[in-house]
Amino acid sequence: MPAPSRTLLTHLPKGHEFPRTAFDLTVQDVSRYLDAVEDTNVMYGERALAPPLAVAARALGALLDVLELPAGTLHTGQEVEAHAGVPVGARLTLGGRIAQRSERAGLVISVIEFEVTPAGSEAPALTGRTTVMAPMPASGGAA
Repeated sequence: MPAPSRTLLTHLPKGHEFPRTAFDLTVQDVSRYLDAVEDTNVMYGERALAPPLAVAARALGALLDVLELPAGTLHTGQEVEAHAGVPVGARLTLGGRIAQRSERAGLVISVIEFEVTPAGSEAPALTGRTTVMAPMPASGGAA
């Protein structure tokens, strides 16, 4: 099966809705996150819960299956609000949209709002906003 095509972030207009994407939050995902941030808090293992930012990082990684970031893209901001604990091993669904888009000084600034919902739930366990700045494509603004 061929890999799904990815859309360049700088081509997406404000209001663009990303397709809902399902993914698993594995033990390896959480371990890699905890190692990367050097978090040794045993609470996560004792409760089998993932840190909220580990969930956000994995969710935004899943978004990159459908979204392409041009070379030189900078992640400039992150807001995350945890509404419920997310167990390690959970099946999750990511939904998101381009909430804001602007062009300044040769850069496209995009704010992506997202929500992560556990399988079997209608309420998101995590919501957030991520801001990225990317070089404007040579052809100009949104396609």
